[in-house]
Amino acid sequence: MSVIFSHQPNPKVTFLGAAGTVTGSMHLLQYKDFNILLDCGLERDKNTVLKDDEFPFDPEVIDAVILSHNHSDHCGKLPALARKGFRGQVYCTPASKDLLGVVLKDSVNIQEKEAKHRNKTKNHSAPSQNDTFSILDRCVPLDYGKTLEIRNGISLRFHDAGHLLGSAISEISIGKGDKVFKITYTGDLGRFGLPFHPNPSPVPAADLLICESTYGGKYHDNEEKMAAKLDIVMRDTIKRGGKILMPAFSLGRTQMLLYYLETWMLQNKIPRLPIFLDSPLAVEISRVYKKYNNHLSVNWNSESENIMILDSWEEAQTASFHPKPAIIVASGGMCEGGKILSHLKNHLDDPRTSIALVSFQAPSTLGSKLLEKKPSVYFHGKSWNKWAEIHEIKGFSGHADQTDFNKLLSPIAKTSGHVRLVHGEPESAKALASELSKLGFKDVKPVRRGESVTLT
Repeated sequence: MSVIFSHQPNPKVTFLGAAGTVTGSMHLLQYKDFNILLDCGLERDKNTVLKDDEFPFDPEVIDAVILSHNHSDHCGKLPALARKGFRGQVYCTPASKDLLGVVLKDSVNIQEKEAKHRNKTKNHSAPSQNDTFSILDRCVPLDYGKTLEIRNGISLRFHDAGHLLGSAISEISIGKGDKVFKITYTGDLGRFGLPFHPNPSPVPAADLLICESTYGGKYHDNEEKMAAKLDIVMRDTIKRGGKILMPAFSLGRTQMLLYYLETWMLQNKIPRLPIFLDSPLAVEISRVYKKYNNHLSVNWNSESENIMILDSWEEAQTASFHPKPAIIVASGGMCEGGKILSHLKNHLDDPRTSIALVSFQAPSTLGSKLLEKKPSVYFHGKSWNKWAEIHEIKGFSGHADQTDFNKLLSPIAKTSGHVRLVHGEPESAKALASELSKLGFKDVKPVRRGESVTLT
């Protein structure tokens, strides 16, 4: 698929990623001769259509990017966009701008390593840190609730999505006078009642609502169920004298997880154990969280004495083979990369170990394969016996579930036009479409890659 650019008298949105899957968020908004990308994310499943440095359009014709938040599946392809010729502006919240430098630096390092690996068989050019700097130079920060005209006839307002620090719902107004079109892009929506990130703001009604659907038709466990399940896992593991491995995304999930672990230990909801953090990226991100502590719903100390940060491979190995039970929180939420792989190699075939999966596991990822009822799993060039106990602890997600969707979207059911569902596996998107139709939305559809909507 290749996008053909032409003059668009009315707003047109083409869905180029996160269509029938949760990765690779990228949607093209065209109005007249102005072209805007809504997010520019990496695809991280096994069925990736485009390589990390490829686009279904010429990046030079993109005039602006509106960034919802800093997870790599929403922002990770920005350096490649710059490398291919993008010279426009990137609009995001101030916290997102601060996080972007940290996240993109890590993302580019990963892409460079992958490119070197691929270069063994074919030529491949990865983005560099210079491309990261180019993107950061082009960032235009916009506070929640303020309106910015990004071009004559196109204005932007951000609302707190509650998904993670700096995450935004984008409210886009297009046109002037009697003919003004409204487009709302939710990005990833957060949850109500979590004691960490704030509740998501009301979602603005729109002629076109582009809504995520990750947990459509599903319901998260509440805090009490989460703590109770983890308590059982921890006590059983302590009896066996093993480790509890917890793979977690470095941005958002790790910070929330550490808060919960410390809080529950103080409340005697779970046993008190040493907590080791093996994620240099999460440490850097936590410093940004500290800067914007007033944006959180709790006063969280990212430099707690209860958390032992592992600064080197040697320290990580020492912690991994610590003689007593302990919790190891390591980067790599879906176990596709990150520090968790080293700990899995050490402990996956140890029946004393428990692996607690607290993140969404996309199909075909190593994390999803750990959950399968198969005796072994293949990674790092060999087969590993799954003798450790594997547990999925639901409820840590920063994504809205069906209860949250109903609360957020029911107020705008009668005043919104088209609804297109992105960022969800087909089953979840279909379930959310059914529920939204019941709420009174008239035109609700999960999208397929390459589909378009033109407002009239």
